[in-house]
Formats: sequence, structure tokens, C-alpha cells
Amino acid sequence: MGLDHRRRAGSRRLPADRPGLLCGTDGRWSRVTTTETATRTGLAAALPAGMVARVVTSAGGIAVVFVLAAVFTPSFYTAANLSDVLRQIGIIGVAAVGQTFVLLVAGIDLSVGAFIGMSMVMVAQFTAGSDGAIPLAAAAVVAFGLVGGLLNAGLVVARKVPPFVATFAVFILIQGLISAWTQGSPSGRIPPGLSWLGAKSIAGIPTPMLIFVVVLAAAAFVLTRTTYGRRVYATGANPVAARMSGVPTGAVVASAYVVCALLAVLAGLMTSGYTGYVDNYLSRSLNLDSVAAAVVGGVALSGGKGGVGRTTLGVVLLAVLINFVGLLGAGNAGQLLIEGAVILGAVWLQNRSRQG
Repeated sequence: MGLDHRRRAGSRRLPADRPGLLCGTDGRWSRVTTTETATRTGLAAALPAGMVARVVTSAGGIAVVFVLAAVFTPSFYTAANLSDVLRQIGIIGVAAVGQTFVLLVAGIDLSVGAFIGMSMVMVAQFTAGSDGAIPLAAAAVVAFGLVGGLLNAGLVVARKVPPFVATFAVFILIQGLISAWTQGSPSGRIPPGLSWLGAKSIAGIPTPMLIFVVVLAAAAFVLTRTTYGRRVYATGANPVAARMSGVPTGAVVASAYVVCALLAVLAGLMTSGYTGYVDNYLSRSLNLDSVAAAVVGGVALSGGKGGVGRTTLGVVLLAVLINFVGLLGAGNAGQLLIEGAVILGAVWLQNRSRQG
């Protein structure tokens, strides 16, 4: 933003007691009511042509994968496999919702996989396979997520370290702690009592999917119906203008990283219950999955645009695609190639819509 825009925004600073604001990307203010602001940032907001294209592309991609699965891998449609897909959607979805909060404030969190991995290690180490120690392990995992989220927030907000660098450094730090704690070979027994978080079903619906639905509904409400949600969008769209209006942008950004870390450790607990053992590779792959799902769904890397509804489209597409590629026998390498290609395509669409 140029200095002339900053001066214009500063000269039109709104009084602190005004109920609503709309931050333009050029630093100019539009005087709108709180209700109007909520409407513009809500799930029912009118979508620009580029955003419509991304939503249609995601939905179309899901349909294409389902058709290809019917032709090349009929086993995709077995009850057991579809249940597995729903579990993948649930676990990836919880992590991706947290990532969405960070992306909306124009950040990125590359430490998600490390939080998930450490959660699995902590459960295995603290419980030694005993159900009686689950409450203690769960409390320790949540505390770790809170501290880790605050560390990310401190680096990004207080120390002004670029989010990519800060969160990747935290990822390396946590991976180092895991290696030191487990002597380079993460292992251990996950207590059977934790399986209800990842491997069980309620009324035929896998519990990870049910947990994801609850998290999704809560996140959608917060982002579209609360003052905090409006501040998240305002901070991501134009932090300078938001700050001049009285929005505590630093606190908003910090809270997004804490939310992301807490949802990451929840995904870690779910993954522990799903696998029944410590899977360090799976935890690291979820690092990419959380970003890919949000971006593919249409959440802007530049911040301020998107939402958990669109992230859900990306989650479903990614989970279905990963499962399909796995059934084809492509292995981990094939899955990474596919995910990379999908992310590149999503970023290309975002850039094209901005230019258009």
C-alpha cells in the first residue's frame, strides 16, 4: 500500500464507537452497518466470477473423481472404503479449518503436521497404552497446542518474522523434539479407549466426520456471525485500514495461530485413535493436506477471502483424490505429485481471478 493510501485512510479514521466498517483493499473506507458487513463476509455473500469458477471447479473435480473411481477402481464404492474416506475427510477437515483461520489473516501455518505428530507421540508416551492415562495425555496435548500456537503467534506478531519462515522453524523445532524424545524412532502404543475418536462410528457415521461437522459449524458461526469473525476478514483484507479503525489486528492474527494449533492437536488425537500407533509420515503429510484443502477450496493466500464452507469442498476433493490414487497403487509419491499439481492449479486460478 502506498503512502498516499495510508494518508487517505488515516484522514478518514472512524471513531472507536462506530458499529461497523468495511476495509477496501486500496485503504479506503466505506461506511456500512455491522449487519451489512456480516452479509458481505458471510457464506451467502455474492461471489465474484473468479470465486464462482473455483467453487464450480472444486465441485466438478469431486464429480470427476467419483466417475473415474467407478471405472478404474470399483472397490472405491465398498462400504468399508467409503467409511475410510469419511474418516479422512474428518481428520483433514479439522486441520484445514484451523489453517483457514490463519490463511484468512494473510498468514500460513507450516507447523500443523508437527503438532499432529507430537500429539501422537505424547499420547503414546504418556499412556503407554493404558486407557486410564488418557485424560492426562489429552490435557498435556491441549496444553502443548496452546503453547505452540502462542509461540507461532509471538514470532509472527511480536517479532515480525514472516509466517512461512516462523511456522516452518517451529515445525523443525518440534520435529527435533520428537526425534530427541523418541531417539529417532517414534513408536509406542495408543490406548484402545482413544479409538472412539478415530476408528469408531455413531449411527453408522465415522466419529471423525461427526467431529469435523461440529468443528465446521462452530467455525462457520464464529466467522460469519460474530464481531471476531468480521475482524478476521478485515485484518486479512487490509491490516492497515483495520488497525486504523480500532481493530486489534495483532491479537486477531495471534488468535488465528492459536486456533490453528489447537485444531491441529485435535486432529492429532483423532489420528491416534484412527491408526492405533504413531505414524510420523502421516502426520507430516497432513501439513500439506491442511493447506491444500483450504487453497483448493478457494481460500485466498493473500487473506481476507474465502471461508470454511469453501474449505470443505477442498477437503472432500482432496480426501477422495488421495483415496482414489491410493487404490490405483500409486503410493505416497503419487499422492504427493497429485496434491502438488492440484495446489498449483488452485493458485493459478486465484492469480487469474485477481488479474481478471
